[in-house]
Amino acid sequence: MKFHLNHKPLLSDDKISHRTPVFLMGSCFTQNIGAALTEHKFKTCINPNGILFNPLSIDNSLRSLIYKLPFDEKQVLERDGIFLSYHHHSSISAASKDELITKINSETNQSSMFLNKAKFLIISFGTAFTYFHKDLSLAVANCHKQDASLFEKRLLKVEEIVDSYTQLISDLHAFNPELKIIFTVSPVKHLRDGIEQNNLSKATLLLSIHQILKKQATCFYFPAFELINDDLRDYRFYEEDLAHPNKLALDYVWKKFSECYFSEATLQLNKLIGKLNRALDHRPIHGSSTEQSKLEEYVDARKTEIKSLFLEIEF
Repeated sequence: MKFHLNHKPLLSDDKISHRTPVFLMGSCFTQNIGAALTEHKFKTCINPNGILFNPLSIDNSLRSLIYKLPFDEKQVLERDGIFLSYHHHSSISAASKDELITKINSETNQSSMFLNKAKFLIISFGTAFTYFHKDLSLAVANCHKQDASLFEKRLLKVEEIVDSYTQLISDLHAFNPELKIIFTVSPVKHLRDGIEQNNLSKATLLLSIHQILKKQATCFYFPAFELINDDLRDYRFYEEDLAHPNKLALDYVWKKFSECYFSEATLQLNKLIGKLNRALDHRPIHGSSTEQSKLEEYVDARKTEIKSLFLEIEF
């Protein structure tokens, strides 16, 4: 008896290895894929601006990295004694305006250098609904709980996204000619917009990406959205909020991503790293010296085995 489709994404000819720097930017689903890559010792840079949901904010953030743009203090706001940025997620904050600007500029410079050497860029769109600050004429990454009257909420048009990313991809390739770009649409449901509006938003993102792919030979699509919504297709694979995929679902998508983008040698190395990670997470039940010694011997043996396959790996 089948309970899901077991959809098999097309295998990529371009593989990601542990020598491949991978830059990830976008929705919280990017955080999940990025965390799995990092856990398995890949070279990653994940969301230097924090989690971003709409295509325009992701575009703006990538442009700031390409051109190492100094942060504009007009985009700083204060909330409850904490300084935040309209171009960043609320996780990026500081106790003063100067501290925040210094922090952001430093992160921009470091992330720009990583993006310049990256072989893959993974972009995850979350929603086509975007908030524009009326006075600043700015598409904001986060409203930071400011008064709703300051913003205008608008659904981006397909043509708007396609035009923006056609130019962005050209700029990215001028900055890093070897870069390959993987687009995804986050399966996380934005239920606050309503079911119909959420579906309209996701459809806009999907149409936009597939229009972009028609023009760009170095851009690809990974069906994270379809794997959750059409393959698994069951609320048992969601958290209690019925919006966010749970660990079972995320592990399934990671498995499919691995099959698509990793060689057999990389899959084998990941398997060994997974065993090592589980051993490192293990806490001896009795805490005896013998039990602890056996665990340490096992960990050392796994590290030696992994080093024999990939000498450059760092623990």
